[in-house]
Amino acid sequence: MTSAPRGASGAPAGSERLGLLVLAVILVGLTLRSPIVGVPPVLGAISAELAFSSTTAALLTSMPLLAFALLSPAVPQLMRRLGVDLTLLLCLMLLGAAILLRPWVGAAGLLLGTLAVGAAITMGNVVIPVLVRRDAGEKVPQVMAASTSAYGLGQAVAAGVAVPVAVHAGWRWAISLPGVFVVLALVVWVLRMRVVGGAGSSGLTTGRPASGAAGSSGASPAPGPIPGPGAGARAEAGGAVWREPGAWWLAVFFGMQSLLFYTGATWMPAQLVESGGLSEATAGTALSIFHLIGIAGTLLVPSMLRISGDARIIGAGIGAGWFLFFAGLQTVPELWPLLMVLGGLVQGAGIGLSLTLIAMRPVDLTFGRQLSGMVQGVGYAISATGPVLVGVIHEATRSWWWGTGMLLLCSSVMAAAAWQAGRSTPLGPEPCPDA
Repeated sequence: MTSAPRGASGAPAGSERLGLLVLAVILVGLTLRSPIVGVPPVLGAISAELAFSSTTAALLTSMPLLAFALLSPAVPQLMRRLGVDLTLLLCLMLLGAAILLRPWVGAAGLLLGTLAVGAAITMGNVVIPVLVRRDAGEKVPQVMAASTSAYGLGQAVAAGVAVPVAVHAGWRWAISLPGVFVVLALVVWVLRMRVVGGAGSSGLTTGRPASGAAGSSGASPAPGPIPGPGAGARAEAGGAVWREPGAWWLAVFFGMQSLLFYTGATWMPAQLVESGGLSEATAGTALSIFHLIGIAGTLLVPSMLRISGDARIIGAGIGAGWFLFFAGLQTVPELWPLLMVLGGLVQGAGIGLSLTLIAMRPVDLTFGRQLSGMVQGVGYAISATGPVLVGVIHEATRSWWWGTGMLLLCSSVMAAAAWQAGRSTPLGPEPCPDA
């Protein structure tokens, strides 16, 4: 029986490499949201035992976002030192340790452990778009869709099992369960590093995967042209990403998407219990549906880009969908099954489109590292305010109306930002001839 073809260096052939990449990013994707979204369904139990106020409880969701904001700009430098592959390995090791330890070390330890979870996920957030851009060839949208679909699956499992596990074994075991995903991802990632080898592991390559023709300024973006090596060096040395207007628009779009998602995931169960009369178990089921339907939203992104050809229209539509979701949650909570489908579709499509734009719009991989760190740093700084602000507003007013108004405004800002964030023009310094 003939083995799969391999290159002269012993590395697996292209299809095998792509298969390992897809498996790895799916398993890593299962770990990058589940440790956060598994907490809201059991916030009541945690708050009761540890005497947390609503604001302190919201920190358990917002602290990872704060870590994303503060640390994302530093991850590109870590990738320069360790390479893409080792940075992701470090991410998984830290994440596993933090998830498994944080429930068992008291209130302060829970908060610090949650911050460590955020630090680890920050690395994965920034690395994955760079890794996919480096290794996925022409399949960047499809591989990013697979990765972000795994976010939704991990979220759905974590949210769906949290309450039943907490009832039978306690909330500590409930929020430890995502550690299983981390162990699986760690095993597969180490295997991939051994099988594929060190080729390209530094992530410093400036070449791009093959791409289709770029469209007009409104068309969906394709990876940018190959620059001279000096262009990437100038991008990093001069901090060009911070002077790029398109990067700021992308950061606003990403930030609003993340704010709407994390604020909704944090407070939606409580709002459904208070305003919709649902039991905590049913509200947890609603949250699980919200996350599970997100998989479909994510998988629709490549098809929507192919059919529409204009990421701006898709992004604006996602913002409008968020507006309808939060308006419906406040005014007709009895329609929660339909609202969970709508919310799931827009949150999945929103994160899928955001990460696809981060992967595809940079002019090269060097600028792409900087863009991924900058957009996610600024974006998560924006999003970290959402759960806390809504918690403070609700605690002060004993009503969800004012918080909902804030979220409707953010939905509108997201739709407006999409018209710049979704342009097809490559982001980064123009290449120039090398001497």
